[in-house]
Amino acid sequence: MSSTLPSKQGKPGLMEGYRLWKAMGEGGTNYSWTGYMGQVSTEKTMAFGADETIKPGFYDKPEKRATGWRKATDEQKENAKKSFLKEPLPVRPGPRARAKPFVYPQRERNAADPQPPDVKQAYMEAFNMLGEINGKWTEWKTSALEKHGQALFTRASIPLTPLARPSEREICHIHGTDLSGHVTLSFKDADEVISKGWGERHRLSGTDWIHLGYTMLYVPNTVEEVEVLSKIYQAGIDYMRSG
Repeated sequence: MSSTLPSKQGKPGLMEGYRLWKAMGEGGTNYSWTGYMGQVSTEKTMAFGADETIKPGFYDKPEKRATGWRKATDEQKENAKKSFLKEPLPVRPGPRARAKPFVYPQRERNAADPQPPDVKQAYMEAFNMLGEINGKWTEWKTSALEKHGQALFTRASIPLTPLARPSEREICHIHGTDLSGHVTLSFKDADEVISKGWGERHRLSGTDWIHLGYTMLYVPNTVEEVEVLSKIYQAGIDYMRSG
């Protein structure tokens, strides 16, 4: 059977999958056939299923899923299980968004999809402001997880929980391709973000590669949604600087 035809499971063949993967734009790996095949291999051997990224109850037993749990102190474990959100999130209106069915890069939309200029400007300004507000604890560096683009990291002076060691202190970033983003959250906050419709787990969250609370945030549809997403990023910053 030609690789351009759908598989028996309804998935695209390799060549069609590669075309769809390329349409998301760069991020997370080499923007090439080699990078694509790397994520295909990872999907088969390490990643959770695409339907598991919004599965309820995923954080109920962190001792079984969270990399670094045994090395974490009691305080670090308690911090991972509590909320850093200042208030409960609203339920996101409209149909639930979903990430495209690839392990990495994880994106909601294609790079060529239109982005309302007012929403993009408000989002990037709010995200940059988080770096200024939290400058005592954070710094900007090239994303360790995306391999390009700016991300917010905890400073080396801040104690690092063993739960977050795989991400090399990276807290959050926004993807310039489609304006989706990623943030490392406490388990309780990650569960709230997912249950209220603002994001979903990364398919490698809970493996040796990524913190269990590493969460994708969907693209803001309005300037009003930017405010909610900013509060989620701030919760991630507050969790990661808790040590």
